[in-house]
This record gives sequence, C-alpha cells and structure tokens, in this order.
Amino acid sequence: MLVLGDLPGPDIAPKPAVLSRLRRAGLPVPPGFALDLAELARPDVRARLADLLAGGPVIVRAALAREDSADAAAAGLGLSIPDCRDLDDLDRAAAAIAHAARDPWLERYSGGAPAFQLLVQRQVERRWLAVAAADRGGARLLELHDAARPDALAAGADPRWSGPLALAEPDLRAAVTSIFDHVETVMSEVPALDLELVVDPAGATWLVQARPLARPLTPGWREFLAVVAPGEDHVPGLPDLWRLDAEHNPAALSPAHAGVVTWLVGQGAGDLAVLAGWLYFAATSGPARDIDPQRALADLRGRHLPTARRVLAEIVAGLAGDLRLLLARALEHLRCTLAVHAEVRVELPRELPAPDPAAALSLRDRTDYLDVLPAAWDIASPALADLVDPTCLERKADPAAADPPERGRAAVLVRELDDHLFALGLAPLRRVYLAAGERLGLGADVFLLAPDELGDALAGRAVPDLAARRREHEQHAALQPPLALFDGRPVPLSPRRRLCGIPVGSPARGPVARRSDLADLLARPPAAGSVVVLPALTAQAAVALRALAVRAVCCEYGGALSHAALMARELGLSALIGCSGCSELHDGLMVEVDTRVGRLRMRPRDMS
Repeated sequence: MLVLGDLPGPDIAPKPAVLSRLRRAGLPVPPGFALDLAELARPDVRARLADLLAGGPVIVRAALAREDSADAAAAGLGLSIPDCRDLDDLDRAAAAIAHAARDPWLERYSGGAPAFQLLVQRQVERRWLAVAAADRGGARLLELHDAARPDALAAGADPRWSGPLALAEPDLRAAVTSIFDHVETVMSEVPALDLELVVDPAGATWLVQARPLARPLTPGWREFLAVVAPGEDHVPGLPDLWRLDAEHNPAALSPAHAGVVTWLVGQGAGDLAVLAGWLYFAATSGPARDIDPQRALADLRGRHLPTARRVLAEIVAGLAGDLRLLLARALEHLRCTLAVHAEVRVELPRELPAPDPAAALSLRDRTDYLDVLPAAWDIASPALADLVDPTCLERKADPAAADPPERGRAAVLVRELDDHLFALGLAPLRRVYLAAGERLGLGADVFLLAPDELGDALAGRAVPDLAARRREHEQHAALQPPLALFDGRPVPLSPRRRLCGIPVGSPARGPVARRSDLADLLARPPAAGSVVVLPALTAQAAVALRALAVRAVCCEYGGALSHAALMARELGLSALIGCSGCSELHDGLMVEVDTRVGRLRMRPRDMS
C-alpha cells in the first residue's frame, strides 16, 4: 500500500506513482492511497481507509499498469467510482472496477487481462473541471468543463470554454500556470503534459491527474516549425491569435500566389501571413460595419463587377505588349479590388432565409463567371470553366430574380457575388502569368515565381532554380500546419462550425456508418473502409474501432483534450472530434475526413 506523498516503489502503477511524486513535491494533490485489490481485506489497510473516509467521500479509480506512460495514455479505460462514503461503498467500487477490468475490449487492448491497482483519494467537490496540456510546441491549452457532468471527459462532452491558457480568466490562469510550472519542474524529463484539475467551491485548485502526452496535440508542428523558423521554439513576429485560412485555402499556396500575398502585406494588408506556403490571418477584428446588403448588392451588380470585368478585358487585349507593365497594373488592380471587396462585405443575418431550390442563391450568376472563378483561391489554379460542365449549374429561372431581394436574401447574394469580384481581381494576374510563361518558355513553371521574380525574368535577368523551388513547394504541401497559432505557438481549437471538428490523423475517405453508441457499433460492425459516425467517442469505443479495423471516425462532441481526441491520436485513427452535424448524415453517404483543415466533406461515389 502506498500513501500518496511517500516515495513510490517500482511495483506502483504509473498513475498513483506520479501523483505521489507530485504530492511529495508540494503540489495540491488530494490525499489518498494506492493498493492492490488483495490488500483491501487487510485490517490495517481498512483502518487507514476508514480514517480517510471520516474526512468525507472518496473516489476510487482503476490505475492500470499500462496507463499514463509516454507511449500509452489509455485515458478513460479504467473505471472510476465517485461518492464512496463508507467501507461498504468502497468494497462495491472495488468489485465494479475488477469486473470492468475483464471487459474483452480492454483485454484486447492490453494484450490480456490488465494488471491494475486501486487509487483511493479524497473527493474534491467541483465548481469546475479544468483540463490543461502543454504540447511539445510550448503552447498551453485549457479546457473548462461543467461540474454538473462528472463524466464529462469520459462522455466526450464539449468543454464550456477551450483556448490558450493565456486567454483564460485571470485568477484561474494564475492558479493553473503556477501548478503547470511546478509540475514541469518536478517532471522535467517529460516533454509534454496533460493535467486534470478541479476547482472547488472555495476557489482552490487541486491537481487530480498528471500524465505524459503519448502523442502531440498538434501533429506535424515540429516539421512545420523547422521550415518556418529553424532553430526557434515558436514563430516570431506573430502576436496574439492567428488562424489558418483553411476555409478558403486548404492547401499550400503556389509560390506565385504566396508572393502575391507577401506583396499585398507590403502594401498594407497586415492581417495576412504566409508560413511555409500556408496562409494565416489575424483573428482579431474590429466592430462589424453596418452595411445595407441591398445597397451593397446594387453596387456590386451595377458598378464593381462590370468595372472589374472591363479591366480584365483591357489587360487581356494588351498581352502582346510589355508584360512588365501589365504585371504591375494587374497587381494594383488586385489591391484595389480587395479594397472594394472589403467595402461591400456584409454580415449574414442570424436567421438565414430558408433554402429555396428554385432560387438557388448559391448558384446565382455562377455560369457568367466560370471563366474567372478558380477551383482554388490561387492564381495558379485553373478556372472552373476548365473543370466542370456548365450545365451542372443550370437551374430554373427565379421569377423573383428581377425584383429587389429582401434584406436577408440580399445579404446571402452579396456573400456569393463578392466571390465573383475577388475572382475578377485575381484573373488579370493569372492571364499575365500565363502569357509570361508562354513567352519565357516556362509553361506552368511560371507559377513557381513570385511577382518580383517574374518581373526580373521578363527583364532578362536570371530566375531562381525552378527544380529546387518545385521541391520546396512539394515539401510545403506535405506539411501539416496547425489550425491556429497564439503568440507563434500552436493552439488546438474546438471548432463549432457545422461538419468541422478537431482533426486527428491523416485524411480518409469512405461511406458513412452511423451508430448511436458503442453497443450499436458492436451489434452492427461497419464494413471495412467506413467512416464511423458517433455522437461521442468514448475510450472504449475507440478501442472497439481499432479491433473492428475501422480507421476513420467522426463524433459530434469532445474537445481537444477529451478522451476522444487522446485515444484517436493514440490508436492512429483518422478523426474529427466535435464535428457538429456529423451524426445527422445518412448511412452510405460517401465522405472525406479532411484532417488537413478539420472538415467533413461530401464526395460523389465515383470520386471515392
């Protein structure tokens, strides 16, 4: 039997051994004991447990022998029984834990009947449950969970708040930071930590769990950082919060487009940054501008779109002349177009108009812009006209199209049509690049050059090593960029957008296999290659997925530090955690789990 705070011996399971070490070092670990199941019958042990119970209820947890190591988190696989108030309660809890240890899925995960000990600790009344982690990248993340859900972590419930520790409420931030600093000093040999803390009604913060992170919270960060800032532990020069522009640019930019963005930043667009070819934007924004969507729509259709179309025609007509002058004009046109684009940007109403198949707002005027709308927001990207059959956008005429739309529909249309304006800003630059590629004999390799490099080439000066530039671009495209950075360090986020979630693992494709819970999953094993969809991914379900040879899963609920995320990473699953709306998808629908940008995408069967 080990008294928490004493020096643990080699026969003590990792969980109580770490907690005992931390309590011994002065950290606020609740008092308690670690013991083997057989020791529970000893009179001296029962006497000491009775003394602990005299101070209030205790929680009894399974401490697995292969749990909380640097190679295996096994988070949530051991049973925990709270609210034990006497020795009889404690005996029943021990029996339940022993029975749970014989679960066949746990045995399969452990390679046999798992060895375990009992961890009996004073139960702390919760005001908040806080989960904190420090990744190998140096970022610290905090999640706050509702105390009314004692099973919040095991059930994969959404945290009430999730974000960088530096943005948490000041008093809580100070308490957690103090504990984190102390734990990192005591466990200096551990490069990444996962802590669970309980804040009691008096405001005191208790450390109830400390484990090494078996897998990084932001996979690929070290490789990304090595390209962006070699020798550094963060990306310098990026204060506050920056987000990957995965909504519009889910792939690395071409060197040409990256150079265009860099040029724009030099012209005053300071809220953008290109890191290893990936586009980030500053997450801070001022108050929303009150723009009348009906007026913005009239300006788009009546002035801005025709003007941009006219500039495109003029530049195309001049492609036989001095391309250096046209390059400068195309860049300036893009800058001006983006300024207009910002002027007509409107906020969507809280209540969007109901979908109307006859109106098809998302397809309005699309066929008129297929020649300039790129497949991706990159000047190297071909236009949709080169890739799609225009008849796929045909729709019945909307009898109300000629009438001024009401405010809600006008806002939606503006958000659609400003895409056309942006496309008309990019199109002249693409035309100049294509003409320069033909004139210089570079073909598509012209998009390996930034605008200033293209200007040098047109002036007869040497171009960079294009083979080396191509290899660099391929290296950038293979990186796994973090979805967000705070003060230059990665931040795992808990997206709340529909069909978006916290990404884990590599991308995957397959048919949806929707299951209501673990029992349903076991009763109806999914076909190989399926993307299993669950409301919540418990640790047990994650192990079941592995045993069933399922490699991809999406769940509605869970944060970056939930058991779902921890186990998905450990088991090598492709997953989206906290993917709102995924459980509404029907069985058999072909989807892509795009872990590069944290999105679940619908796919036609012939693209699977």
